Amino acid sequence: MGKKDSKIVIPSEDELKAYGGKPDAGSQAAPADTAPEPAAAGAVAADTATQPPAGEEELAQAGPQSEIEQWKDKYLRSKAELANYQRRSEKDRVEALRYANAGFAKSLLPTIDNLERVLEAGLSHKDNVDAIIDGVRMTLQDLLKALAEHQVERIEAEGLPFDPMVHEAMVQQSSADCPDKTVLKELAKGYRLLERVLRPAKVIVSKAPE
Repeated sequence: MGKKDSKIVIPSEDELKAYGGKPDAGSQAAPADTAPEPAAAGAVAADTATQPPAGEEELAQAGPQSEIEQWKDKYLRSKAELANYQRRSEKDRVEALRYANAGFAKSLLPTIDNLERVLEAGLSHKDNVDAIIDGVRMTLQDLLKALAEHQVERIEAEGLPFDPMVHEAMVQQSSADCPDKTVLKELAKGYRLLERVLRPAKVIVSKAPE
């Protein structure tokens, strides 16, 4: 026997109420517009996440050779900037050394002015020796003050034990009043800058009598 086409008949709600039945959830037609399934949305997000950013995609398309050129260009630029910085630093260093004594020279200018005044006073008043001596003494004090402002000071010597680091013995002289190797007199004063000796004091040193 041949199979006949069978047709499924879905009862209406009135018929179901009449027979005491309830509408079947599967019998209701699905709405025409339905939201996309979560699985499909997840698939779209995963596909978007796998796509590289625009910059990386261009770099990937450019190839390794283009990336090497970019790094080479950065290296050359950094090298040029470093060379310019070294030239500027060297120029500043040379200028600093060239004018390192500007402050010291400026501090000596008042002393020069005082010496010129003393010279003029001596020429104008040759008989006033005391005034000339006072002027020279004041000028010397100004000069020592200017030196002290730049950490230049005299080396103490007379009456102290002889120290070859800061004293230079010019003459030895027998003395019964002073211990052996004591500075009896300064022939020329010594000076130092901070801890460095600019010139040792030239002195006469005592020795025990024979």
